[in-house]
Amino acid sequence: MMPAISGGDHVMMEGITFATRNPRRGDVVVFRTDGIASLPPSTFYVKRVAGEPGDHLRISVGKLFVNNQQVSLSNAVGQIVYDLPPHAETFSPMTDLIVPDGCYFVLGDNSTNSFDSRFWGSVPRGNIIGRVSFCYWPPQRAGGVK
Repeated sequence: MMPAISGGDHVMMEGITFATRNPRRGDVVVFRTDGIASLPPSTFYVKRVAGEPGDHLRISVGKLFVNNQQVSLSNAVGQIVYDLPPHAETFSPMTDLIVPDGCYFVLGDNSTNSFDSRFWGSVPRGNIIGRVSFCYWPPQRAGGVK
C-alpha cells in the first residue's frame, strides 16, 4: 500500500464508520481473508476500495474505469496508476468485470507490486472490518492515511 502505508508503519483502524455506512471508493480498508480463494485464511489485508457492488470495473493502460467513466483514485503522492506486475499475464488478471452484489473490488496503491482483487477476486462485505484512518508511528509519518 505504499506510499499510503509503508513497511514499519503502525496504523489505527476504526470500525465505527462502517457501522453507519458501507465502504466507498477510495476508502483504505482492513479485511479478513477467510473464504477468499488463493489467500491464506485468518490473515488481515489492507487495500483501497476501487469498485462497489454492481459496478462495471475496467482497468486499461493503467487507468481505472467505473461504469465506463474514468475514475481517479489518489493518495498523498497523487493519482494512482494501475499497471500490472511483471509477468502478471500468466495469472489471467481480472481487469474487466462486474463487482458482485455484497462485494468490493480492492486494489493496492503500489500496483506493480500488489497481489489484489485483480488476481483473487472481490472481497465480501462481511470480511471488511474497518477503515484505516491514522498512522501513529514512526513520528515523521504520523497523520491521516490518504
